[in-house]
Amino acid sequence: MLDENFLHESIINRQISKRYGRDSYIETIEQYNRSAEVFSSVKTKDTAYIAPTSYGKSSIVREVILQNEFNRIAVIVPTKSLITQTYNDIRKLNLNYKLILHDEMYTGQEKFIGILTQERATRLINKFNICFDILFIDEAHNLLSTDSRNLLLSRLIMLNYKSNKNQRLLFLSPLVSDISNLKIKNTSEGPIAESVIKHNLKAYEVFYLDKRNRLSAYNRFTDDLYPLASNTNFIDYITTRSKEKNFVYNYRPKNVEKIAEEIYNNISVEIESPTIRKISKVIETEISEDINVVQYILKGIVYLHGKMPTILKEYLEYNYKELPEFKYVVANSVILEGINFPIDNLYITSTFGLKAKGLNNLIGRVNRLNYVFRENSIEKIISNIHFVDSETYTDSRSNMINKIVLLREHTFTDENKNPLLENYNVDNLGLSRYEKESKIIKDNRIIDATDFLINREAKNQSDRIKLNFIENNIDDFYKNVDTIIPTVISNIQKITDPDNVIQTIYEVFIQNLSYEIKDFEVERLKNEKARNYYKYYIELFQLFGLKEKINDTIKYFEIKAQTADPFLYIGSSFGDTIRQSAVYTNSETQQEVYINLQDKNRQRLANIALIKIKLEEDFVSFKIKKLIAFLFDFNLISEKAYFLAVYGTADVNLINLTRIGLGPNIIRLLNENEQIKNIQFDDNGNLISNSDFKQFIRRQPELVQFEINKYVR
Repeated sequence: MLDENFLHESIINRQISKRYGRDSYIETIEQYNRSAEVFSSVKTKDTAYIAPTSYGKSSIVREVILQNEFNRIAVIVPTKSLITQTYNDIRKLNLNYKLILHDEMYTGQEKFIGILTQERATRLINKFNICFDILFIDEAHNLLSTDSRNLLLSRLIMLNYKSNKNQRLLFLSPLVSDISNLKIKNTSEGPIAESVIKHNLKAYEVFYLDKRNRLSAYNRFTDDLYPLASNTNFIDYITTRSKEKNFVYNYRPKNVEKIAEEIYNNISVEIESPTIRKISKVIETEISEDINVVQYILKGIVYLHGKMPTILKEYLEYNYKELPEFKYVVANSVILEGINFPIDNLYITSTFGLKAKGLNNLIGRVNRLNYVFRENSIEKIISNIHFVDSETYTDSRSNMINKIVLLREHTFTDENKNPLLENYNVDNLGLSRYEKESKIIKDNRIIDATDFLINREAKNQSDRIKLNFIENNIDDFYKNVDTIIPTVISNIQKITDPDNVIQTIYEVFIQNLSYEIKDFEVERLKNEKARNYYKYYIELFQLFGLKEKINDTIKYFEIKAQTADPFLYIGSSFGDTIRQSAVYTNSETQQEVYINLQDKNRQRLANIALIKIKLEEDFVSFKIKKLIAFLFDFNLISEKAYFLAVYGTADVNLINLTRIGLGPNIIRLLNENEQIKNIQFDDNGNLISNSDFKQFIRRQPELVQFEINKYVR
């Protein structure tokens, strides 16, 4: 009863083919055919390539660029951390395009490739009145959700379509069931062309260790558990069944660090490897001797989560990928988007928040096909997946066996929660009457704000402010954007010192408005101590290297620990103390979002410092700098004040280096050593250097070399 084409591919899909050219990789026949469909259809229509993890979505992006003549290209990535990875992939193609990583890097080029987040792409369109010929939407399933960043992604597509009715979209995802659900309202006619990998070459065996240390094998086809002989506990099970490259997953960053510590304590012998010892020494010398990873590395263990400073996280990721001596990576969902790791064994130690799609995406990280074929290890086609239950690390709100049963599902339903998508229907969300009424009110606000943004009805100052708020998600800081704008306008008239950027932020966005602010981090700026700290941060702290930042932060912790207020806000990921606060609602007063610095030794303070540094880095990057950009856009601060606050320098040559990704501390180092003259941008926006610069870099500490070599040829 199968149609002929389906039967044909069902029979031959196990065959593989090797594609040669700029990319050389092995793919299934089905993968080859679906790729060819994409290359053909994307010329004339919007297209979606839906494939399991490791089925060549990054290669699709490169090939589409190579095979077509689009002038203005945007690759939209979900996180800033993926910008560098994608930039390096495209840079290797040596194309005649200007590469742009930031809206302020655009200088009027007709041919360019923007590797951008949705925020930067939106600002590029609005600031320069340009449009893209094609938008690559990576991790396109994010469009189905309704958080502020994915609403902005939907609005970006709508905004670009308004200026370019012939725009092409290429959606890339492993997690979309119905392609039509990706269609944005009023952005194109006709259906999205569909290219779907239906046959996953990989298979997997499932094991379950329950909280009583009973081991079973799970048959997902018959829904049966088969008891196996076992006499092992949580951590012994992980270490005794480990393979060459093991991924231990837990959704909480705090638990990620605790599990890494348990594995470390359970392994008695350090690895005899000069390379491993060198990496440990690099981190000890160039970051801190007190942080845990210095010791964990010696036993082949790294841990990763989103609360780690970017340079340390990227350095650990790189070495785990490159060195066989690293045996364990303990991580949370930070590993799920875009990171291509060698993994041949997976331990799932918590299932909270994982639904059928997310679970399959997580499992898809094991034995990616490029590693299987590169190593000629065909036995890795079958992966081992271990669900390891425990009282300590498994959230009480999630029953692990109920999540294991989800592996039986062969089809998944898209949860379309985005009112800007064509197929959205609030009746399909299964909400109660009260929840539905609340959702409709919220949806209407989203739709009204989107209409305002797309139609750009900015007739007066109030409209221009509202437009900027929506465009940059500043409206997300407040309960209702329309009610606060009159106060913002009034506040603008009372600015006291435009050169004091943080004070100006308070006077414009916080003063007389704290009761309207729903973002706790932003609301903190009503306190003078907080404003003084962030003034210090943008004027000095952001220029420090990571080692300087850690030492400075530990000193602050040690002083604060001796005061009458030794409590530090650290957020729910690492908080262990409840502290009553008038800012929280009744339900939030019981959250453990603080830590008491008095009972922490120096080693613990150093690890907390890493987390605090990343929290502040994200707050300044994603929130404070949005407000600073607003002040500059409305001529409320000078260009010099804007440059110093955002980039740490007013020198345009140095700012261009920062825009491409080099950190302010690296810029400071190069400037102080008179190396700026030895690097320059070529016509395509690549940083190139001379022999003097290369010689200088070879004399620098390894982490400095690592960061610079990501961007400079």
